[in-house]
Amino acid sequence: MVPRHNGLYAVANMTVIIILCALNPFCVDGFRVYFYGLSDSCGMLSDLLAIFMSEASAARLLREVWWPNGVRCIYCGSLSIIGWGWYRHVYRRYRCKSCLKTFNDKSGTEFEYSRIPLNEYLFIIYLSGCHNIPFSRASIDVERSYGSVYRSFKRIMYAVERYVRCSMKMLSGVVEMDEVYVNAGLKGRGNHGRIILLGRRPRCRGLKTGRGRGGWGKDVIPVFTIIGRNGDEVYTASRDVRGETVAAIASRHIEAGSKVYTDNFPSYNVLQSMGYRHETVNHSLREYARGEVHINNCENRASILRTWLSVHRGISKDNLNTYLSLFQLQRKTNKLPTIEKIKLIVKV
Repeated sequence: MVPRHNGLYAVANMTVIIILCALNPFCVDGFRVYFYGLSDSCGMLSDLLAIFMSEASAARLLREVWWPNGVRCIYCGSLSIIGWGWYRHVYRRYRCKSCLKTFNDKSGTEFEYSRIPLNEYLFIIYLSGCHNIPFSRASIDVERSYGSVYRSFKRIMYAVERYVRCSMKMLSGVVEMDEVYVNAGLKGRGNHGRIILLGRRPRCRGLKTGRGRGGWGKDVIPVFTIIGRNGDEVYTASRDVRGETVAAIASRHIEAGSKVYTDNFPSYNVLQSMGYRHETVNHSLREYARGEVHINNCENRASILRTWLSVHRGISKDNLNTYLSLFQLQRKTNKLPTIEKIKLIVKV
């Protein structure tokens, strides 16, 4: 181990990475493109690279996350577990002394029936889950088909969506609320029949809508960004921007009595009658801030969200909330070390 104060520390780090990446071709290109943000400590780098290149190391991480307090039967919850050999020479098998059933490290997880090795699966999570690398790029780096990578990570995205929904808490204090419009149509082969029922041909180029605000029927989906000044964030897609919709979203995510700052869009006027302390800024009069009354945080997140979604080259509006849940999780964990992000995604 090279001491931290030694001038050769950075060179040694790079040497370790190059040697480890040379041992496994699937992550060489990944190193060249994506390992730019991991020069925090030599131990962290070696642990992370070992997980990506060794299925045994990935299995140890799965055991650490899946059973932090000891192995428990996935069928009856008993702690009376004994070892029962190995599965594929990598994953430990166990036998429950209470229900006499056997299981292994991957049983009951999203990785159980995947044909992709666990270390490659975690590398996909690293690329797409931590750094928002598109699936087409990730499929090249792991040398798998686009369909395999998409289906594998889609299961993770559904799990993330369930986790975000269950762990979501009400925002309180000072809260900003605004809407941003996202192009999201009926993308995907499975929607061909739905497009025919609409009586129009599939759109071949950019979505062209008429005058007025977007909506579900126009394939320009409103996404409400709700930002608490205490750091909490919520992103939710909606079918329209009517006052009834704003009221339903606010009552679901904002505690009564909170200060809510919005622009002067008429649909937000309903907030005053719901018990919120509502104040607005009038952007049409070039009023963007009045003391602490502004929605600049919402504008900032809307800019980040548009850029984040553009990487995926268009998404189906049916999957928009799933992508928003992943974006929300990435925003929540953006200051965590990379290996802790991977552990969190594996845990959910």
